[in-house]
Amino acid sequence: MKNGWRRRSLAWLLACGMGVVGGLALAQSPTHPPAPEKAAGGAAPAKAGLIGPQPAWVTPVSVPVEAQGVAQEMRQGVHYLLSDAQVRVDGQQRQFYRHFAMKALNEKGVESIANVELRFDPAYERLVLHAVSVIRGGRRIERLPGLELRVIQREKDLDYLIFDGSKSVHAFLDDVRVGDVVEYAYTVSGSNPVFGDRFFGAFDLQWGSPVGRVHARLLWPAGRPLHIKSLNGAPEVVQRRVEGQEEYVWHRQGQGGLQPSPDAPGWYDPYAQVQWGDFGSWADVARWAVPLYRVPEGLSPALQAEVQRIAALGPDPKLRTAEALRLVQREVRYLGVEAGAGSHAPNAPNLVFKRRFGDCKDKTVLTLALLKALGVKAQAALVHTQQRRTLARQLPRPSVFNHVIVRADIGGRAYWLDPTRATQAGPLDSLGQPDFERALLVDPASTDLTTVEPGAAMLHKRWVAMRIDASAGLSEPARMTVTTTLEGVSAEQMRASLAADTSAELQKRYLNYYARSYPGIAVAQPMEVQDGAPQAGRLTVVEHYQVKNFFARAAGHPRVEASLEVPEVLGQLQAPREAIRNAPLALTHPQELQHELEVLLPEHWDIRDEQEEIKDVAFSLRRTVQGAGRRLLIRDDFRSLAGHVEPQDAATYAADIEKARKLVGYVIYKGDPTSASATAPEAAQGQLNLPVLLLALVMLAVFVKLAVGWHRWDPAPAPTLNGYTEPGLGGPLLLMALGILVNGFLIVQNGLEVLPAYGQGVWNQLTVVGGARYHPAMAPLLLVELLGLLAQAVGWVLLATVFFRRRSSAVRIWLVFMWASAIFSLLDHLAITLVPVLADVAAKGGLAKAIRGLVIVGLWTWYLLTSERVKKTFVCRYREGQAAEPGEEGGAPAPAAPSDGASRAGAAEMAPPNADVSASPLA
Repeated sequence: MKNGWRRRSLAWLLACGMGVVGGLALAQSPTHPPAPEKAAGGAAPAKAGLIGPQPAWVTPVSVPVEAQGVAQEMRQGVHYLLSDAQVRVDGQQRQFYRHFAMKALNEKGVESIANVELRFDPAYERLVLHAVSVIRGGRRIERLPGLELRVIQREKDLDYLIFDGSKSVHAFLDDVRVGDVVEYAYTVSGSNPVFGDRFFGAFDLQWGSPVGRVHARLLWPAGRPLHIKSLNGAPEVVQRRVEGQEEYVWHRQGQGGLQPSPDAPGWYDPYAQVQWGDFGSWADVARWAVPLYRVPEGLSPALQAEVQRIAALGPDPKLRTAEALRLVQREVRYLGVEAGAGSHAPNAPNLVFKRRFGDCKDKTVLTLALLKALGVKAQAALVHTQQRRTLARQLPRPSVFNHVIVRADIGGRAYWLDPTRATQAGPLDSLGQPDFERALLVDPASTDLTTVEPGAAMLHKRWVAMRIDASAGLSEPARMTVTTTLEGVSAEQMRASLAADTSAELQKRYLNYYARSYPGIAVAQPMEVQDGAPQAGRLTVVEHYQVKNFFARAAGHPRVEASLEVPEVLGQLQAPREAIRNAPLALTHPQELQHELEVLLPEHWDIRDEQEEIKDVAFSLRRTVQGAGRRLLIRDDFRSLAGHVEPQDAATYAADIEKARKLVGYVIYKGDPTSASATAPEAAQGQLNLPVLLLALVMLAVFVKLAVGWHRWDPAPAPTLNGYTEPGLGGPLLLMALGILVNGFLIVQNGLEVLPAYGQGVWNQLTVVGGARYHPAMAPLLLVELLGLLAQAVGWVLLATVFFRRRSSAVRIWLVFMWASAIFSLLDHLAITLVPVLADVAAKGGLAKAIRGLVIVGLWTWYLLTSERVKKTFVCRYREGQAAEPGEEGGAPAPAAPSDGASRAGAAEMAPPNADVSASPLA
């Protein structure tokens, strides 16, 4: 059966005049008109029988020469002024009249309208050309009398091995200029005998380009049943009785064009259309097809021998069905001779097997004959390869189908078989079955379309294991092995590729495929194909490569790096050409890809374990990263969730695709040992970092100066109830004193732990681009840590001094010091967890410890501010000999509180502090 379901274009419609032979009034066509072709060799001028007057039943429709259109909507430099289609059915045959007019807006438009091509099938149709005119400046110039016509045999589908016997009438107009209007009209009479006295068709009323006037008219025998279906906003019909016939007219002035977004599904057809015919139901179509697919009695000796061979394999009907299918797929090549009734009527099985070629109809009937002889119940099923579920929207008629397959019923289960596919190896349950979604069973009992349930084998399933062995060293080539295991349809497609191309050709193609991700790649040894057990339905391909410069010096960075790309995963994450759409986006579905990338590293690498998932309405992707020592393992699991994306979801889908592509990008790097700014050699690990040392000395001087100011601060003691004072520390203040001493020890311990981070060697690793553990936040973080440590040390000396001397400023200095330390510790922990290279060394429970420190400091604060003993203890004044009078204020205003905090080493190899420096004395 012919596949005439293509995107509609008026340019192609005007050039060809006819759609698919077999009853379609119009067929969908490419968006752009084809380039004019020269007459084939052997084509001769011909006029006899091709020119005649316009039929009397035709209603004249004028050309709107002055019609205006939006310039931005004009395509190929053509303004289409008129599309007039009229059909007359008289009960015995059909006449199809077409009338077009189009204006050239530029030179490209002249090329399009000056060459006229009209198609017809001489087996049962007759074409008569009525008029060809050029309108220039309002004046009509008749061109038909002196026009040279050529009849050419054109096989437009020969590339698809389909020979339909159609011919084309070509007229090449001379002296056509920009601004001219070309107008022509013709009639095609006749009907495909395969349909008997049944008539049907469709009027296309919208195309990619706007049309000044659209007119469609149908004359139908009065009293004869007629079914009409309007789609996608077609104009209302006007009906009346004309000379014993019913007239139906659809008319629209100024029909806008429609350009759907690219990559729309094949079933998406948004154009206005009217379908008509005398098939009232799917049951009528099924009954029409039953005689065509009735299996004749008696098989040829050659076929009988094949039946006996298959039957000898065993009584299992699944085994017999699979082997019969393989016989037809393997022994009968695809070639469609679809001239005349052959467009829909199959040839006899004996003839098909004898000449060893046939189209889908022929191969289906041959398969049915074999299965009948083998005792397997089977039927033909009419389908459409693109419309699929949208078949239910169509008016029932034979022309909505473009393919036929087989449905075998075994053990209460339906198996959908396509004899035109490449040979399918394996048991029946593992064979990929067609997923055309809707089918009409050729059976007298059929009343409606049947849902096609695809088998599990229709899943495009692949397992890819990519192993990169770079253990030889950073400067040595890496060995790459890619093992791909395919199942279901993927395995069948690979077998078809292996049958069509040599292994060397496939190897070259795969090499170039990986070269886009790994430029230094070369074949280490030829690929291996492991298909020793096709009965399992799986096929394995093993590829061996060597990658030079796997670790390469990064441009603009003093480091060596390796980009770990996963081409198979990226291939599933293709962004749509248009994210803002007016049509759905077609996707390949169902698909499942499991990809594992293992890298053997030349040395120990610090790699964080990660897991992230992106889920969209149309796909899901989960990535897992695991690192241990000298081994890195990355797993990607991709799964399609839908066969298309609705227009309103396309922008979100495009954004999720971009997120997924970024997710699968992974780079590992090391500081380049040949670079002076990279990780220093071991001798440099203990070198002095002079800039940091100078900064530390300057800030230490600043903090000491501030501390001296605080030490001289001499506020009046807090008033007591009876005016008495305590002679020394006692009660809970002894615990506080112990806590201050412990805090001093922790400050010293923490300083010794983080001190190596400020040495020249470790500092380069952490803060210089290309360093082993470089992060852009490390330098500012380490400097803040250093300032906090210095402030904490100086502040502790000040606190200890005023506390143990029971100075009147001790309580307030304690509050400033302890709250600043607790808050700094909390912020310090949060900063460390946000830097990836430090997150793995952050103290476990550090956040809880910092919060606990804040709570404890809060409790001590309450005690200090409410305790009478505290008021009686801290009464000593800075000015020697001055009495501590209640309520008296003295000294200078308090300077800004010095910041203080715990310092945690940013270096990855340093352990976190053993205790939180912001902890209270009781912590």
